[in-house]
Amino acid sequence: MEVKPIMTRKLRRRPNDPVPIPDKRRKPAPAQLNYLLTDEQIMEDLRTLNKLKSPKRPASPSSPEHLPTTPAESPAQRSEARIEDGKLYYDKRWYHKSQAIYLESKDNQKLSCVVSSVGANEIQVRKTSDRTKMRTYLGQLQRGLFVIRRRSAA
Repeated sequence: MEVKPIMTRKLRRRPNDPVPIPDKRRKPAPAQLNYLLTDEQIMEDLRTLNKLKSPKRPASPSSPEHLPTTPAESPAQRSEARIEDGKLYYDKRWYHKSQAIYLESKDNQKLSCVVSSVGANEIQVRKTSDRTKMRTYLGQLQRGLFVIRRRSAA
C-alpha cells in the first residue's frame, strides 16, 4: 500500500509567498482597413452607385415613350463643385462661411442667403429674410438643382 500526500488548496496567499502570475488572454486586435483606392476614387464609385440606385420615375400612361429628361440632368449642365478646407469651390469661385450669396433653385426662385457653414458634402445657408437655415448638398449644386451667385454684403 502506497501513501500519497494529501493535496491542500491554498485559499489565501501567505505574506512571503510569490505572487501567482495569472494567465493573460489577450483579445485579438481589431482588423484594420487598408484602403487600396484614393478618396477621389471612392467618391467617384459612390457617385456612380447613387446614380444607379436612384429610382426612375414611371412613364405616364398616356405616352409610354416619355422619358424624364430635364436640362439639369444633361452632362453639359453639370457644374464643377467641390469642398476643400472648409471652403466651397463652385463655378470657378471660392465661397466661405459668412459670405453673402444668392441661392437660385431650378424653379427660378432666388433666395438671398448667407453661408452659415461648409461641411464635408453640404453647405448650410441662412436666409436673410426670415433667418431660417437650409442645407444644400454638393450633389445638388453639381447637378444644377441649385445655383449659387455672389452678392454684395451691403
